[in-house]
Amino acid sequence: MTGLSETINNEEIRRIYGENTRTYEMILRIYKILGVRLSKWRAQAFEHLPVLSNPRILDVACGTGANFDYLTEKYPDFQEIVGIDYTPQMLARAKKRINENDWDGINLKLIDAKKMTSVLKGKFDLVVSTYSLSIIPNSPVVLKEINKILRDKGFVMLLDCQKFEGFLRIFNPIAIFLSKKLGGNEETYSVPVREIASEIFNPIHGRLLYSGLFYECVFRKRSSRK
Repeated sequence: MTGLSETINNEEIRRIYGENTRTYEMILRIYKILGVRLSKWRAQAFEHLPVLSNPRILDVACGTGANFDYLTEKYPDFQEIVGIDYTPQMLARAKKRINENDWDGINLKLIDAKKMTSVLKGKFDLVVSTYSLSIIPNSPVVLKEINKILRDKGFVMLLDCQKFEGFLRIFNPIAIFLSKKLGGNEETYSVPVREIASEIFNPIHGRLLYSGLFYECVFRKRSSRK
């Protein structure tokens, strides 16, 4: 069993995103210099989401609420958007964004994503998670929680990073180093989230970005009805 000395835990993530925002912003600038187009890929990912009527939406590890602009534009008739995160400082910034845009129906909750079903009530039509599962400890548990809280035939959108494959693997140490600065480590980064999600849900759309370092996928929940 891996000990806490080897595995980053929730409190470390909270410290990094709560106290060390300068490092977070610096890493994002480095990504931009390297041609990593996080904002562009985020916008494109939301363009690829299906048409839904009056959906209830969950944003897992919502951070500062960067997805809210895209969700409210894509689904102006949304029933509710719930954003969950484990860092109070990030949620405070998300709350500020909500107030500045005068959005009604967006609610924030301080929750460990691995325990969301014990807190959140009801089912969701769409669950999104962007640039987060690669740094969350034990991300397969989060995927199982998403499956539990999703309506039958509901949708999941994941946008995240993973290890390079093939000859590009020589660049993985650099990618892991940057991941560590954002709250992850080699263990969280190495979890094959995309493959595990494909085993839990039905894949309906997917593409690789930046030579496979990033991916965008849309899945649909398998019906529980026999």
